[in-house]
Amino acid sequence: MTNTIKHIEKLAGRVDSGELAKLEAGARLYLRHSNISFQVLSSDANGIMIRTKQDKHLSGNYADEIKLIELTRNLFGVLPGKPVIAVQPLIYTPVLVDVVDAKWIQERMEKHRIQIEDIVADTGIEKGSLSAWIKGTRLMTQPVKAMFYFLFTDHESRRK
Repeated sequence: MTNTIKHIEKLAGRVDSGELAKLEAGARLYLRHSNISFQVLSSDANGIMIRTKQDKHLSGNYADEIKLIELTRNLFGVLPGKPVIAVQPLIYTPVLVDVVDAKWIQERMEKHRIQIEDIVADTGIEKGSLSAWIKGTRLMTQPVKAMFYFLFTDHESRRK
């Protein structure tokens, strides 16, 4: 079985297997409910260094740096000897192109009076594929979203 907490073996000697199991159980809950992961960077007599990272999650609820530090200290604060817990929080930063969906494209096309034929001419992509993405009947991959995002943001920047 793989560990939820990366490099948890760096805590060996500091905690027993029962405490490690409790840490793993808590980390699994954070991973499942908030897509938050933990990595032990170092552990010595002075304390432990933990990297806490939140990735994209369906709930759309994201922790700020303070919250990531707080939950990391709460999770690892049960360790014997109450070690100093230093945290490197890595918050989730949304990707710009995630805003792109069929509605977003339709709004931009209407706003800038762009026809599907204009997009065909700019991209070389056949009209059928473009139409399916614009209508929302075909799933858009990240590269397709990126193409539409930069197509319209480039168009907007040239009009200014």
